[in-house]
Amino acid sequence: MRNLRTVLFFLLPVLSVAAWGEAIRVTPAPILGSAPIIFAEEWGLFAEEGVEISIVPLASQRDRLMAFHAGQVDALIGDVASAVLLAALTDPLMVATAYCPKPGERQFAFLVNGRHIRAESLRDLLPSLGKRNFLRIALPLQSDIEFAMDTAFKGLGMEPHPGLYFGQDDLFLAASMVVYGMVAAAVLPEPYASFSLEFAKAEGLDLKELRDFKDVPHLPHLIIFQRSFVEKHPDLVRKFLAAFSAAAERMNKESKEGLLSLGAPEVLHLFYRGMDPDEVLTNPSVKAAIQAIKVPEFPPPGILAPEIYGAVHDWALEKRYIKFAHPYEEVVTDEFVG
Repeated sequence: MRNLRTVLFFLLPVLSVAAWGEAIRVTPAPILGSAPIIFAEEWGLFAEEGVEISIVPLASQRDRLMAFHAGQVDALIGDVASAVLLAALTDPLMVATAYCPKPGERQFAFLVNGRHIRAESLRDLLPSLGKRNFLRIALPLQSDIEFAMDTAFKGLGMEPHPGLYFGQDDLFLAASMVVYGMVAAAVLPEPYASFSLEFAKAEGLDLKELRDFKDVPHLPHLIIFQRSFVEKHPDLVRKFLAAFSAAAERMNKESKEGLLSLGAPEVLHLFYRGMDPDEVLTNPSVKAAIQAIKVPEFPPPGILAPEIYGAVHDWALEKRYIKFAHPYEEVVTDEFVG
């Protein structure tokens, strides 16, 4: 059975391309930077540019990185840590930012269960963290979220260690683990944080946020292409970015209700297969949580700042997630955005 799953994993993108003809195979992550791709496809903006897109939904960051490394996808939407890890595995080219929060906007939230944890800040948790399995922090490992958490610890004069974390890619599951006392805390990005806090409130659960990420730099989501694809098809990359930019611009003009009514079912279809959108989206607590989500402004694609790449890159070296340095100039291009 495991061998069959492996074959299907690598065959899925190939079958997808066979069905579409020649297309850009892109795997989005369930993060804000993927939203313009979903809407650009829904609105026919890629077709207007003469670009065919094959969206390959994969459940975890590990699966997305494996697919990219194996050449089964041409592009990936991911965080800065993904770009650094891919540089150690293969030959990626970061062509543009997909989304970046504005100064002052919440990008991550540190969530605890107020009934189980008597704490008002991360500092309050330090004496007990890591002493038991249920006193760990659930978060996706080898990610910008882990980088943010490590940065928060260092800001308190504490050196983080692996025993503090419980690796969990499923962000909704991470929030559930906090609610049921399986971990001390979870770190969620937006919009998952706002959704989870409001959903818990609607369900009568005492989920609360500790604001401990004020000193963490704003970390963008990225559009990462295979270097070989960019070299062979630079015009396709430009058309892809043109449609992506047009979608972001249109999203900024659309109403929140219009975006959520169109986007929420598609997100469930892509990333939470097996869930019935009609059943999920009519749940009163889900509806209340969706209303709490603030739709951010989507800036046009830009260039990843060298200092941001450098900070995450040096962190990955220090954590030994990568063995060798991969300079900014080798990974990031300014050819496609001004």
